[in-house]
Amino acid sequence: MNKALAFTLMSALLIGARVSSAAQNQVAKQNQPECSEGAICFSGELSAGHEFHKVLNNELELVLEPSKVLDEFQPQGWTIEVVPRLKAGRCQEFASVVNGPYRQHNELYVDTSYGVTAEEEVANSPRDFGFVTNCNDYSTEADRLEKVLWPYMFTEQEVNKAMAELGTSPLGKGRLWITGSRISHVAGTPDNKLGKIEWMQFAVEIRLPDTRPSSPAQSIQPQPGPALNKRP
Repeated sequence: MNKALAFTLMSALLIGARVSSAAQNQVAKQNQPECSEGAICFSGELSAGHEFHKVLNNELELVLEPSKVLDEFQPQGWTIEVVPRLKAGRCQEFASVVNGPYRQHNELYVDTSYGVTAEEEVANSPRDFGFVTNCNDYSTEADRLEKVLWPYMFTEQEVNKAMAELGTSPLGKGRLWITGSRISHVAGTPDNKLGKIEWMQFAVEIRLPDTRPSSPAQSIQPQPGPALNKRP
């Protein structure tokens, strides 16, 4: 190999290494917890089968609820929930109605449902989600979602309207970073190697919607200027 070709190959390898390093640094930077001005920020950790509660204000609470696998009823991770502190009727949880996809794995599931491995789940960070903040908005979004998921029960006009308006209520925004985890495959079988999240450390940022009514614009009335002295 001549010197010119060797130099070219070495330069290409160095450039590739720099690009790879820059990409890794960018990913690492994106996974660093943040706390924007006015947000509610906190951190915690969980072991499998345990739940986490954090009061957000007088009305709302964030919960990480242990997930259940239907065939074994064993905790396999967690579901992110935002719940009213005073539950009533069907007003029980505020995030599931505004986070699609609704019949697949979505950002609220920190678990091994739908065939997602434990390794894939903890690598999904940060994850963003929305939520309504009161029972009236929950009822509105739940009614829209019902029309979207079971369209054969409603008219085409009702379904189209629901699809266009789903998720348009004032929403809070949440973001969860997974900052540490431990995974095991002790219970894995040849047919099931999804693994289990044994322990997770996390940070959360919550931004509530600004529902204050905007102040009406005040009209500025022109002020009369100083009177001019007229000569007699």
